[in-house]
Order: sequence, then C-alpha cells, then structure tokens
Amino acid sequence: MNRLMTLARVSAVSTALAIAVPPVAWSQDDALEEIVVTARKRDESVFEIPISVTAFSQDAVDQLGVNTLEGLSGFTPGFTFQNVGAGGRGGRQNPNIRFRGIGVQQASPASRAGAVFWEGSYISDGAGILPLMDLQRVEVIKGPQTAFFGRNTFAGAINYIPQLPGDELNGKVSLSYSGSDEDSYNAQIAVGGPITDTIGVRVALMSETVGADYQYGNGDPAGEEENQAATFVATWEPTDEFLLKATGFIVKSEDTRMLQSQVAPVAAGSCNKTFSGTYRNVASGQNTGTFTTDLSLSSLALFCGTIPDWDEVQPNLTETGSPTDSTARFFPLITPPLSSFRDLPPELGERDLFTSFPDGFGTNYRVWRYQLSLDYDMGNDHTFHAAYARGESVSRNLFDNNFGFLTPALPPFLNGPWYTGITTWVQDTYAEARVSSGVESRLRYTVGASLYENKADTLQYPAFQAPLPLNREQGENFGVFGSLDFDINDQFTLSLEGRWNEDKQTVIYDGPADGPAPGALTGLVQKYSAFMPRVILAYRPAEDINIYGSYSQSYLQGIFTNADDYAAANPGSGLDASVVGQFTPRQELQAIEVGIKHRATDWLNYSLAAYVMDWDKQTFFELSPQTFVALNIAGDSEYFGLDAEFEITPNEWFTLTGGLAYVDVEFTDFAATGSVTSAVLTSATTVNSDGTTGGVLTRPGDQISAVGLRPRYIPEWTASFSAILGISELVNTDKNVWARLDGVYTGDFYVDNLEWNEVAGYWKFNLRAGIDVTENLTAELYGNNLTDDQSWTTAGGTTSVFGFPARKTFGPLPRRREIGLKLTFEF
Repeated sequence: MNRLMTLARVSAVSTALAIAVPPVAWSQDDALEEIVVTARKRDESVFEIPISVTAFSQDAVDQLGVNTLEGLSGFTPGFTFQNVGAGGRGGRQNPNIRFRGIGVQQASPASRAGAVFWEGSYISDGAGILPLMDLQRVEVIKGPQTAFFGRNTFAGAINYIPQLPGDELNGKVSLSYSGSDEDSYNAQIAVGGPITDTIGVRVALMSETVGADYQYGNGDPAGEEENQAATFVATWEPTDEFLLKATGFIVKSEDTRMLQSQVAPVAAGSCNKTFSGTYRNVASGQNTGTFTTDLSLSSLALFCGTIPDWDEVQPNLTETGSPTDSTARFFPLITPPLSSFRDLPPELGERDLFTSFPDGFGTNYRVWRYQLSLDYDMGNDHTFHAAYARGESVSRNLFDNNFGFLTPALPPFLNGPWYTGITTWVQDTYAEARVSSGVESRLRYTVGASLYENKADTLQYPAFQAPLPLNREQGENFGVFGSLDFDINDQFTLSLEGRWNEDKQTVIYDGPADGPAPGALTGLVQKYSAFMPRVILAYRPAEDINIYGSYSQSYLQGIFTNADDYAAANPGSGLDASVVGQFTPRQELQAIEVGIKHRATDWLNYSLAAYVMDWDKQTFFELSPQTFVALNIAGDSEYFGLDAEFEITPNEWFTLTGGLAYVDVEFTDFAATGSVTSAVLTSATTVNSDGTTGGVLTRPGDQISAVGLRPRYIPEWTASFSAILGISELVNTDKNVWARLDGVYTGDFYVDNLEWNEVAGYWKFNLRAGIDVTENLTAELYGNNLTDDQSWTTAGGTTSVFGFPARKTFGPLPRRREIGLKLTFEF
C-alpha cells in the first residue's frame, strides 16, 4: 500500500464528510443521554470530544449482559481484547489488546499496544481478570493516546471510572444463574451513600463461577473460572472546592483455561493446494529467491488453508486436567516432574505472592490496587488534580506444552502432558499532578506531570529439564504533558497536545534462578526520550455536528534481541548483538484521523472515523528452524480503516444501535516465521526459482517474506448491533417489559502471518428479555450464543512436535450456548 495513496484516501473521506453533512439545526426535547468522559483529562461529552471514544455506563454494560472487557470489546468497533497469553500459554495474565488492528506480536512490560487505567492511573498487569462492576463508565479511547496517558498507550487506552457514593443511600443486588452444561452463577451487591455531611463510602462485592463447557478425559473441568472481586470508594468533601477520594479493588481468580488443540484433519497427500512465496533474509531485508510448494506431496496431516470450528474437529484434550506426581508425563527424560513446579526458588522468597500454585492445568491470579486523589478548585477559574496509586499482580500458571494428546495410539509416556509454566509478580506505582484552566474561556489549557514505576519478576518453568530462568526488570516512565485549546471562532477550535516522555526499562537480572551464572544478563538498560504530539482541528458548522481531523505520533520501547544467543546457536549467521544491537529500535506510530459525530435528526445519531497509520520498527522474531533459537528484530506495517457507530430510534418502542469497523493492513517490511514456514510451506517438495528442490531455510536468517500480506488475528470486518424492543410501549402495559437481540460479527482472519490458514467469519447472538416485577425488582431471562457457534475466537498458530506426522493448532475453547435467569433489586 503506497503511503501517499492512503493519505489521499483519508483526505477524500474527510472532504466527502464535510460535503455530505450540511450545517443543519437539530432540536430534540427528548434527547438521548450524553455520557461525560475524561479521555483528555477533563470533562467532555462523547459528542463534543474531537477524538474517537466509545463509552459505556454501568447500566449499558449490564444491559449487554457482559462483565469483562473481553465481552465488551465485541460491541466496540476498532477495539479487541482477548484473554490469550503470550507464548501460547493462554489464560488471562497477559491479554491481547488491539486497537484498529494495532497489536504487538511480542509483548514486554514496556512494549504493549494498549493499556488499561483505573481513574487515569496505569494498571501494569491483571486487567484481564478485572470485572466491569459498579462503575460510572468505561471509556475506550482509540488511536494513539500517549499525550495524556503515557506508557503503552501506543494505539489506544481503556479507562475505568468507579461509581461514587452519591448523596443518598442507594444500592443494587443482582443474582444470575445458568444450568447450561456446567452450572454458572454471578452474585453482586453494591451499596453506598453518605456517612456524614462530608464523607461518603461505597463498596461492591462479586462472586462468580463460570462453568466448564468441556471436560478432560477423566471428567476434570476444562474452561472453568472462579472469580471474587471487591471495589471501594471513599470521599471526603469538606467544602465545595475540595474533594479527597480513595478508590481501589482486589480480585482473586482461578481458572482452568489452558489453551487446547485440534489435530489437523486433512490427511497427508490430501491437501490439493500450492503455496508460492519469496525467501527473505531477516537481517538485510533482501529477497533471496522465490519458491512454490505442492502441499499434496506433504508427508504431514495438515490444516489445508482453513481452521475448522471446534464442533467440526473436537478438541484434543489430555486425559486429566489435574495431574499428580504419578501421572505419566511426556518423555520423562526431558519433561520436569510436576513437583518441581510447586515450590518457588529462594530468589522469589521475599515476594509476598499471596497465591498458591494451581491444583491442575490453569492459572491462579491475585491483583489489588488503591488510589488516592485530590481535586481542588483554586479559584480564578483553575483546578488542581493530584493522584497516587499503588498496585500488585501475581499469576501462577501450569499448562501442557503438547496441548493435549499427540496421537491416541501412542503409549502413555508419549501421550502424557509436557509440563511447563510461569509465575509472574508485578508491582507498580503511579503519581500524577496537573493544573487546568476553566472550560468556558476561549483559550484553555492543561499542564501536568506523571511518574510511573514498576518492578516485575518472571519465573519461566522450562519444558525441558533445565535450570529455571528468572527475569527481573524495573521500569521508569516520567512525562510532562499539556494541552492548549483555542477557539479560533464560533466554529473552529485548534487543540495542541503533547508529552515529553522519558521511558527507561532495565533488565536487573536474566539468568538461572539459582544465582548468577556465565552469560546471565545484569543491568541492561533500554531508554529513550521523545516528544509525542497530537494536533486536532475541530469544526462545528452547527450545534449538532462535530467534524474533526487530527495528527498524532507515539513511541514504544523495542525488545531484547537475544542476538548473542542466536549467533552462538547459528554459527555463520553474523547476527550477534554487535550487528543488530541488544534491543530492537524504538517503535514509532504516526496516525492521521478524520471523523464526524452528528445528531442528524430526532431519531438518528451517528459517528464515523477514518484513519491511516504507519507503524515502524514493530517487533517480531526469526525462529531458526535448525536450533529453535529466536532472534527478535523489527519490521514495518501500514493501516487504513473506518470505524462507525449509530443509534436509531424511529419511535418510542424500538431502538437499534450498532457499530462497524473495517481495517486494511499489510506488512511493508516483515518476515514470517515459525514451524509452519519450515515444516509445511517449505519442505522436501518445494521447487525453488533456481531449479533446485527442497526448502532453503537452512540458511541462517532466511524466512518467508510477509511483505504485502495481512498480519494474523486481524479481521478485515467486524460489526455489532443491538435491537431493543419496548414491549410495554408497544402494547401499552403498566409494567416495563422489554426484549433485546445483540449480535457480534467477526470477519475472516488468518492464524499466521502468511495468509495461509484462515478462520471463517461468524456471528454470535444473545437474546435477553426482562420485566419490572415491582418498582425495585427486575427479572430477566437470557440466552448467550444462541446458535451455539463454536468458531475460533483466536488461535495460537499451528505447530508440530518432534516430527510427529500431524500438525496441531491451539487456542482458547469457545463458550457454548447458555440459558439463564437474572434477578436485580435496586434500592
């Protein structure tokens, strides 16, 4: 995709928007409720703010029937949140966050595409288990947000705003239950109000069981969750000018959500497809030849260009989900015994992990956070805000590196689990202070500073009998930020925003957990300083039209290259740290966006945003097919897309809302890697452009070029809708009776960076119907995933194990159809 062409496309869209929308007046006495957001560190309505924000009140979240970001992201165009851990482990300890297709292929503490915030303070880890409960709202802010939010908001940010106590005692109790498959329930209570004239308190509690939809061979649950959470808010407001607030949460969770696998269903010799590509040297970026592979000659059972649904090819579950020391394990000479995973080495003994090792495959989590904030009206139309936050997150994980059976006919010691796992401990501290002028003046400004620090320990239990590797890092991020808004006239407003940012990440120690050893890394520093701007021009031709355009730039740390280990394992590659560096270069994202928000009539609201983004130096890896040692390097990609949201209310008894997202993305400098390149797409059946046969990935640093191809996991189209029927208004009954149908569409996407194996697009539908039994009590019947769709939500790719003659793919198991009842009592 030519960069000038994409810029021209955005300009064309911008011009079309301006022409298509005349400066009409709109008046509606019964206007739809506006949600106030703080995406730019001040109160603005979703309609007024000249950036792309999707905001949900707690009532809206409850009406959708979701209580996690993963569920909410289906109803948010341009945003994806998936509970899939790095390295194929699964679980919720390291979710995959993508904004408009931007998602890192390799995450680190200082290099993530998006981040989650609690009242504006950065959450380092554990956001995947934080429920949506007792909130004022959730803000999903799309596009680079580094100017105001800082680290890891490279492509967007999510901000949780908790509910305040209020002026009167009030609360809500809800209980939902489903007996579908395994029993599931969710119980919540929230209560708050004034304690004195100046002090208010609010507390919310949740206990939840998500039943397992699948079972291991012996009946152990696969996919079960146990979640407990509490949130609190306390306020002290001695005067109208002064507000001191304390907020926080604690979450405890355990699950058996290990990634599971399918065995390839297409027998060897039955894949009647060919694959053609170009070899590319990942160090030089030069193409080194072309090839064609006839997959019908492969000796492997394959995924022949498609990944079947889970109900077409059943999951390949192991015999037990709760192994013991006596359980036969895969190749005992290489697989560590289960007992070696339970105890932590002395190096982690000083950490209060406040959680135990899981009883079987899955993850145990604990996360807590508190925040103190001060808001003070300084007079002279100025306000002061300060905040301090502290949090900690721990996860302990065990999973099967075989992702289930290899082949059922094999003896137990070959079919047993291949144990591996990870323990993480993360502690972070966040502080911010800012001063803002009033919102009514023609010239408005904000200036502030923030400091973020974190410490992280990661203990990786290897799949082989080897010393435990321990990684200890600490990060520091200091930023000075500000904004200046000037009303040029009644219609045009110019906003200049920016952050000077100093970001530092230090590898304190990386090596064997039992102490320093030759080759261990110590004191390795990665650091950059940069200014990250955003410029916005907003045009208001009428009260009910907001047209805007923006340019923004953000940066992100690179990652450790592992170059010296790669060079030692691949003599002759010449790719040591002296050539490629200890870290990949700083990543850069440039984004241009144009959009419109329009209250078109008394029954139609809509917003539309078009964008183009250029991502340079994104990180990926070259996995040597000879030694299986990875070299982390950098590449580039480009993005063009559209986000749209609408709300239609043609009468008092029917409302239709929805969203649509399109993203066109391609690699401009990238090499695809993994066993699919060496074991499937180049093999003994490959014919090279020079007339030789057999793949040539034996040359260190050679992989298949992905230039011009689409990255994995990114659908071209996604969509959602909600059709709400007010039955009481339609038939004129006294009691409030309603029904709603919600649908979420995920388009086709690939599970690799080669446009080879594809997951077909799919819809998921939920249906809910409710009645106000009394003034305070509501009963609701719900059905989730009505068609029992078993499509893949995401995938970890395909793999082979030690030359066994069948490929496997692995990913999280989908949720089956669920029918249940929910009761809500408000007071």
